[in-house]
Amino acid sequence: MKPSYQRFRRHTAVLLGVVFLISGLLKLCDPVGTMLIVTEYFKFLGMPALIPTAKAVGIVVACLECFVAIGLITGVLRRTTAVITYSLLGVFTLLTLALWIKNPEMDCGCFGQAIHLTHAQSFWKNVVLLVLAVIAFTPFKDFGRPKGHKRVAAIVAAISIILAAIYSNTHLPVVDFTPFNWGAQLFASLDENAEETDYRNAPILSFRNASGEYLDEMAVHGKVVIFSIYDAAKADWALLEQQYRATQDAGAQTLLLVSATPEELSALSKDIEPYFSDYKTLITLNRCNGGGTYFYQGEVVHKWATGQFPEDIQAALARRRLTAQGFCVALLAIFMLF
Repeated sequence: MKPSYQRFRRHTAVLLGVVFLISGLLKLCDPVGTMLIVTEYFKFLGMPALIPTAKAVGIVVACLECFVAIGLITGVLRRTTAVITYSLLGVFTLLTLALWIKNPEMDCGCFGQAIHLTHAQSFWKNVVLLVLAVIAFTPFKDFGRPKGHKRVAAIVAAISIILAAIYSNTHLPVVDFTPFNWGAQLFASLDENAEETDYRNAPILSFRNASGEYLDEMAVHGKVVIFSIYDAAKADWALLEQQYRATQDAGAQTLLLVSATPEELSALSKDIEPYFSDYKTLITLNRCNGGGTYFYQGEVVHKWATGQFPEDIQAALARRRLTAQGFCVALLAIFMLF
């Protein structure tokens, strides 16, 4: 095989690897969002019994995409990488073709919650990737051998992916792609001077009291911390009440939003006055069941999971703008480019 064509194959494999890496990392950084996507796939395929495994399946698929990306970029285990790449793209292509034909109201989730494609776009994207795979692995022989330092780089990258999977499963997403991302302004906080695009993009909490009265205005004045529970049966109510009271004592308006009916919640005999919203809104607001979201004048400033409650809540509430968001975005970009 001519060296020039061999280099072309390697460059194509690297390009394919970059796409797999971006796809895997975007899924991995938000395992709860990936769980929601996998759940929709199980419903679409008529496999509701597998829904409890959706989060685990999503993490495994994301890690597998990242491992394949490592193989494609570094050139280690080329034959094995080729077989797995063909298998994944074959499955993805058939699934997206079925989505295009049936056209259900769901996102393909090819790039997690970050990039949304139509079913047709998802299908043709996979067709293009299949073409790249054919170029990268044809003829299916003479793959060559990677240099020794490439194997070391692959091992380090694989360990990093595993650590990232563990971290992402125990922390909130480093970069938030939901409508309630850091810096987002609540719809109820907008005034007559807001632009049309502001109204179109502003998220809505849409919460109400036990009487059915909607009270979104409560979340847009001064310092407001919302503790959100999308699964009341699995919440750590003792820890929640402790964090709720500490936040109250720090001087914030503190609200508890729950995805349940007043009757369901009364059976749990909790002392905190609840407000009610829907499951989708609350799991979008904060990926942690029982996590807190800090708003200042209706703008999302900070979020934390139940296990990440600020040691100094008073200092945390002194913040008026998120300062780490740009750093996190840059860090993710650097990691993806690496």
